[in-house]
Amino acid sequence: MSLEKNRTLVANGLILSIGCILAALLPFVVVPLALLIAMFAYLLKRWRITRPDVPTLGDMFYRGQVVVTTRVVLLLLFGTLPLMQAKTHVGALSLWFVYNFMVFLLVIVDVLISPRPENLSVERRMPRKLSIGRDNQVEIVVTNSSHRPLNLELVDEFPAEFSGDGRNISLALAQRTSRSCSYSVKPLRRGCYYFNRTVVRFRGLLELVVFQQEYGEACQVEVYPDIAAISRFELRMKRGQLAEAGLVTERRRGCGSDFESLREYVKGDEFRRIDWKASARKNKLITREFQSEVNQSVLVVLDCSRSMGAVVDNLTLLDHAVNSALVLGYQVMKKGDRIGLLAFSDRPHVFLPPGRGKSHFYSFIRHLYAIAANRVEPDYASALRAISATRLRRSLLMVITDLTSGEAVSKMLAAVPMVSRKHLTAVISVLDPKLRDIADAVPENVEAVYDKIVARTMIERVAGLSRHIEKIGIATMLITPQQLNSKLLSHYLQVKLRSQL
Repeated sequence: MSLEKNRTLVANGLILSIGCILAALLPFVVVPLALLIAMFAYLLKRWRITRPDVPTLGDMFYRGQVVVTTRVVLLLLFGTLPLMQAKTHVGALSLWFVYNFMVFLLVIVDVLISPRPENLSVERRMPRKLSIGRDNQVEIVVTNSSHRPLNLELVDEFPAEFSGDGRNISLALAQRTSRSCSYSVKPLRRGCYYFNRTVVRFRGLLELVVFQQEYGEACQVEVYPDIAAISRFELRMKRGQLAEAGLVTERRRGCGSDFESLREYVKGDEFRRIDWKASARKNKLITREFQSEVNQSVLVVLDCSRSMGAVVDNLTLLDHAVNSALVLGYQVMKKGDRIGLLAFSDRPHVFLPPGRGKSHFYSFIRHLYAIAANRVEPDYASALRAISATRLRRSLLMVITDLTSGEAVSKMLAAVPMVSRKHLTAVISVLDPKLRDIADAVPENVEAVYDKIVARTMIERVAGLSRHIEKIGIATMLITPQQLNSKLLSHYLQVKLRSQL
């Protein structure tokens, strides 16, 4: 405490000494300036007493909340022109002091008469869970409680991993009003990210200073698989766009083993479905109506190896597979069946046994959220061995991978018999559309010919070995990311309708 007091005394003494020397050298300039500064300081002190909650001007300049504009710099430069007309150094110095002090007073007046940053309030409204690869709306609501209109510049610091067009927003806001503006961000990776505070800038009435301040709090958002795809899918179903959504008619007469209802016999019905007791009571033929069984199990097996990290349409192949697994899981849960998940690369990473219900589906989403691609080669044997080691009832296994990479097909051919005896297995290979485009394109030079040969060789090799896998009773698909949703749903519904489980 005594050390700070000594420093204050030394500083005050130094200022007093310099002031006395300047007063002796330039009495006609320094003394009036000193009186003006003292009067101005007294007025600021009184204003500070009446408004203790408002930060001081010094604090505002020090914290960067108030910044002078280029107009002040130009005024200072123009002030050097009259100095050329001064005949003495004392006159030039006096004129320089007076002119700069007047510019300084103008800056202070601009700060005092302009609306304060405290008169603004900013609120960011957005969901805490965003969908990957989709435009997510962010709304900013600004309230101006001052008595003057303001032209604002908003800088909303969204994560650098997002793409968006709303980082800088210009907004004209009338006095005593609120106004909202919105922009969209597109997350390109799943995970946890942070939005920084919103920065607002506006000029003073004389446009000599710029006020800037941060509003709100930094908020955390989580980027999930494409949750919005579920709503879009449901909407397409309600509109009757079943073929486009990848669905087929679910109910098939005479299929399944779960009794649904009785109806009158029509020509073509199987005789074994006739209910003879009901027919005797009604004195006419009555047929039993069956529906597909519920409580069946579906296990999504996701490859998280190096090849699934390839980027297609700003998303990795793994992200496309995760989005499709989410839509499939929702439909499986909605139909009363069980959904599970196994994610692997060189070893199993995530295993969620098949279950049903909303709580299990939320757990399914959380597991999908945490999946990331690894820079290793896939080990199908270890993943399928882990499935065989569990006491898992007969299930539909949907293995989503990339068979065009390395020796993936031969590894799959060697490993898949471990589960094909007990489980109904389907291998879905996600194909980069660029590979198909190169294979079908007409080459224009020698390099393009080589690329076409390599692409066709890879596709034919995968197709040929896929036929070997199909010979042991395993369904295979070689599809693009855009076809994943429809193909997965169609295969699941076909298996369910045919009661193959």
